[in-house]
Amino acid sequence: MTTLEKFQELAKINFVEYNGDIEIGTMLTADGYECYYITADIQNLNFENEVFYYQPDFDTIMNAIEDLRYAGEEIDVEIDEWDYFDEYYMLDFIQDNMDEDEFDEFTNDK
Repeated sequence: MTTLEKFQELAKINFVEYNGDIEIGTMLTADGYECYYITADIQNLNFENEVFYYQPDFDTIMNAIEDLRYAGEEIDVEIDEWDYFDEYYMLDFIQDNMDEDEFDEFTNDK
């Protein structure tokens, strides 16, 4: 099992190409600046809480996913760049959500 697959399993996240429950991406402003967003509804983007001048870090993204998740269910996440989910942070998340022996076995199997 890859790091990405294990991360998706433990985080209860399915990465999809379109029609996600939450969308993480970038957009350009009228004057050419790139902004980042994390939203459940791109058509009704809340600029105060869902738009970022700088790429949101892993913890910010995971907190936004948890805020939009309904009762701990799996959630579909649509992303336009994999940069948001660096393998280092995914492994850290996996380690925090597995017992030590399971994590050692997982990392030794890779």
